[in-house]
This record gives sequence, C-alpha cells and structure tokens, in this order.
Amino acid sequence: MKKYLLVFCLALLSFTQSSEPVDRLGVKGPLTFGETSFGLSWSEHPNDFYYIQEYLPKGETSSTFTQMLTLHVFDKKITAEAAMRQKVKELELRKKTDPVCNYQVNVSPDGKEYIVDCLLSQSQGDKLTIVEFNAYRYTQIPLGANKTGILVYAYSKRSYGDAVTNFLKQLGDDRAAMLHTMMYAIVPPITITN
Repeated sequence: MKKYLLVFCLALLSFTQSSEPVDRLGVKGPLTFGETSFGLSWSEHPNDFYYIQEYLPKGETSSTFTQMLTLHVFDKKITAEAAMRQKVKELELRKKTDPVCNYQVNVSPDGKEYIVDCLLSQSQGDKLTIVEFNAYRYTQIPLGANKTGILVYAYSKRSYGDAVTNFLKQLGDDRAAMLHTMMYAIVPPITITN
C-alpha cells in the first residue's frame, strides 16, 4: 500500500510541476522588455482582489532567473499613489536588514503614474549572494463594469555570487536605460478571467 501511495504522490508532483500556468489576466504573452522576450511561467490568485503573473526569458527558471517581468493586478479601489506608498513602506522596513537596499520614486509628468526602482540583496555571512534591481510601474487601469484597479508592471534584473560585483558596477550605466524602457513601455490591457 505504501508503495502505491508513493507512486501516486510522485505522479501528482510530476503533474503539478509540468502543468502550464493559468493566464487569469488575458496576457498570455510573450511580452517584451527592451530586446528580451518573456513567456508566461507562473501565475497565482492568492485572494479575491490580487492576481500575479510572472514571465521569464526562454530557458530561465524562477529560482535562477537573470530577468523577469511580473504583472501584479489589484482588483480593488485604490490609487496608484497609495499602492506606490505601500511599496515605499516595505522598502523602508527592508533597509533595516538589507544594507544594499535603496530606492527612488519617479512621478510621470501628468502625476498619474509612479515608478519605484530599487536595489535589493541577499547575503550569506558577509558575502552578497544575490543582488536584484527592480522597477515597479504603478498605473490605474480599467477593469470593466465601470471599475478600476491597479496594475504594477514590474521588471527585475538579478545577479548571483561572483558576478555581483560586475553587476553593481554596470548598474550605473544600465539603470537609466531600464527606467527609460519601463517609462515608455506599453502596458498590456488586462482582462480578468476566473
């Protein structure tokens, strides 16, 4: 009996790992950011008002990615400014435990969108093991039936281990280009499906 249970559990694990992510936002992809194409790799609907979908370049995985696009959709009445301020609070808390953490907030000329870019790290002892640059673009979007919500269109670029030092040196040159791409990116239209 134990043998059959083990075989069943392994089959179930294999099935869940190989299943395709569910597109709940009407954005199956691929999406592009700069010169890179991103395919839908993972999705989640953790509560009634929050949806998240991650997109990776071909051949990359969520545990070892170097670039990722993420769509966070909040199906609730909230302003882009309030959502951005929540991220700033999170980053202020993180700065207490992450010595690399730093951020900047940019406001669109019309005052309707916000971009928060930040640098985060993870370390083991005194050695940095992961450094990640993120740019989050906060914008209000229509969700049908006279409803609006918030889309957080996010780009992440990450480096690991011995490559972290060069990543940080290059970031000064790359940051402006990544922010320009984020600022002028056409955000995908969202259609929530359950």
